[in-house]
Amino acid sequence: MICKVKDTVNKYGLITDNIKTVAIGLSGGADSVCLVHLLSSLKDEYGIIIKAVHVNHNIRGEEADADEQFVRKLCDNMGIELLTFSVDVPFLAKERKLSLEECGRQVRYECFEKAGCDAVAVAHTLSDSIETMLFNLARGTGIKGLSGISPEREPNIIRPLINCTRDEIEAYCKENSLQFVTDSSNLSDDYTRNHIRHNIVPAFEKINGDFEGAFMRALNSVREADGYIEKCAADLLDESCCEDGYLTAKLASAHDVILKRCILEILKKKMNKPPEAKHIELCFDAVKAGKGKAEIAKDLYICIRSDIITFHHMGNAVESWKSLFQNNEAETPFGTFILVKDAPCCADSFDADKIKNELFLSSRLEGDKFTFRNRGITKSLKKLFNERRIPSEKRNEVAVLHDGNNVVWIEDIGVNAMYIPDKNSQKIITVKRTGKNA
Repeated sequence: MICKVKDTVNKYGLITDNIKTVAIGLSGGADSVCLVHLLSSLKDEYGIIIKAVHVNHNIRGEEADADEQFVRKLCDNMGIELLTFSVDVPFLAKERKLSLEECGRQVRYECFEKAGCDAVAVAHTLSDSIETMLFNLARGTGIKGLSGISPEREPNIIRPLINCTRDEIEAYCKENSLQFVTDSSNLSDDYTRNHIRHNIVPAFEKINGDFEGAFMRALNSVREADGYIEKCAADLLDESCCEDGYLTAKLASAHDVILKRCILEILKKKMNKPPEAKHIELCFDAVKAGKGKAEIAKDLYICIRSDIITFHHMGNAVESWKSLFQNNEAETPFGTFILVKDAPCCADSFDADKIKNELFLSSRLEGDKFTFRNRGITKSLKKLFNERRIPSEKRNEVAVLHDGNNVVWIEDIGVNAMYIPDKNSQKIITVKRTGKNA
């Protein structure tokens, strides 16, 4: 058993030279007790300091309290530092609109991070990985979901027991006289994972006595394929990334499998959670078509223009506004702007002698037009903002300096050509933002 764990650690580089401290998730069950004992035995060999982290989810009442007392005694006997956390997961699950399982998982990892260690070791096993694969398969997953639980997860989660079966772990505990607790919720089929463990897995075992060994080989093969797809997708994202988004034609030129992985990775970052298949398909169809705008999720939409796909979070459109200058200073809903005399001439500098009316700042106004310097091209602000791919609900946040009915300057764009200083300009003024309002 200890050799299998060392092989896993070394094969996947789970404990490297830059890892000096490791926090171990300790529930008190057989898997986590085994992990604590094994890493305690190996800590000198790997040159690490370990500490245990226990989370009371406040779901099982006195039983959970007893588990906490058990791990305290275990860590005292083994001379291991223990950090404990108590979190009202049922309340938090309602607040976050999550299942108890998902909320509990989130809470555990949040607490593990608070340990402040270089890595966090969790006691997922081969049996857990197989159950995850079957669970994902039942939900219609792609190749990534079929790879089960990976030996490591960014940024610092490691799983030294991932190639060990539950039977091997319980045998190890018995050989080393290790006591452990049994979570009563694991005995019920109320949770989907328990149903798979108690009913689906035994059916596979009847088909193949070496069921777990066969699945481990399958998982490894799928992980290798998934790793190749992930690398190709990462390379494509690097190649297609541009200032505003991603080059649509470049993405569309890839194989569909690679393109969908790219979309998955982008959406995962934009949504802060794994996207659903329908979200990926919407983006995929838009990229293939090379045009269009689509709502991907409740607060996210994509827009494809000029061969670039951009991703935008929806928000409430800002009302139009207007602000007059007092002592060369104007307060706006989005910051304070000042007019500076005799500053070094730049893209935000205009010829004050060309001003004919009272200056004021505002959001865009109906009929606003802008002429580019050195190009002689005049465009409406509506068209200009469309080309700049400024989301419609964000357009009123852009500050525009007006001289009566004329646009003098636009934030992040510059000065209208008719107001640009020349060699004869005597009075030059520069627009500057001094900060955002709280």
